[in-house]
Amino acid sequence: MITRFSKVHYILLLAIALILSLTSCHKEPIELYPLASLNIELTKKSGAENITSKISVQEIEAVVSLAYEDDTVGYNCHFVATDSDSDFYMYDYAHSDIVYAALHKPFKIIVDARFFYDDYYDYYYDYDEYSYYFYNDYYYLHGESDTLYVIEDEPIKVSIELGNTEVQENFIDLGLPSGLLWAKSNLHARSPEDNGNYFAWAETYPNRSYNWDYYDYYSYDYDSYIYRIAKYTSSDGLVELEATDDAAFVDYLSGYSRTPSRADFDELLNYCTKTWITRNGVNGYEFVGPNGNSIFLPASGGYSDESLLNNGSCGFYWLNSVYSDENYAYGFLLDSTTVTETNYYRMYGQTIRPVYERR
Repeated sequence: MITRFSKVHYILLLAIALILSLTSCHKEPIELYPLASLNIELTKKSGAENITSKISVQEIEAVVSLAYEDDTVGYNCHFVATDSDSDFYMYDYAHSDIVYAALHKPFKIIVDARFFYDDYYDYYYDYDEYSYYFYNDYYYLHGESDTLYVIEDEPIKVSIELGNTEVQENFIDLGLPSGLLWAKSNLHARSPEDNGNYFAWAETYPNRSYNWDYYDYYSYDYDSYIYRIAKYTSSDGLVELEATDDAAFVDYLSGYSRTPSRADFDELLNYCTKTWITRNGVNGYEFVGPNGNSIFLPASGGYSDESLLNNGSCGFYWLNSVYSDENYAYGFLLDSTTVTETNYYRMYGQTIRPVYERR
């Protein structure tokens, strides 16, 4: 028989055993060492899809992260250009956090920089005041190293190629078969719910008034004494927007994107589920792709002359091809009951939702 005294001891022994087992399973904290001999060189990525070649700044502030398999630690660091063209930047010890790393534990160095640049700007058009408002936008750079190890007393020298991240910041992968990415917001919009600016078809800037008098490609034919469409006609054989006439190409992300085609719209319609919703007080459609990601297209209405029509009840969006009647171009309509392809007079002011085709 177990006595009362022996029961107490038995319980105490179990408690001690449990504490010992938990202590033995507890992970020791990772010991970090300052990297006094860290040498990071940043280079700018080249290529037609990247605009870093246009940026020339002498200093970059960045978050340098050491990414381990199960943890990431970030440090505020400073880099200084080593040449006048700002193609190479070196890690500046004196004006940076001390970077620590674990010995013999694999990691990657990830660099994320964000800064203003005087010549890198965006704008929106105020239709009430008939004024353009320009503002400097953030410019983002990102890069990461291969897998590294810290060995005691051995220096680390790594070169990291930086590329801009406008595509990642502004486009959504919906999991479409073509791999096409759709922008999160309308052209020149400041949020997914914002309408953005309005454009006549084949024009790259907002107009004060949307009619034939203000339309770029409508001019007087002195031979026939009539006004007529001057481009994208049966005479020139042009059917789809050229890059120089595509506002989504000219004004958005420095040539990354374009106005969607009829095929792009068909794919969005056929492979996404669509629901008319109200988001942050704005009506529109949510499109959910095969991979679960989604975009929101507001019911942005459209302009005729100087009047915004059907804002909040309908959305009128441009596509990139001219209609069989050259006075019109293709677009798509959305309202609470339908989303469908249609066509509109080219001089009407409508919104654009850019797309990005992987290259």
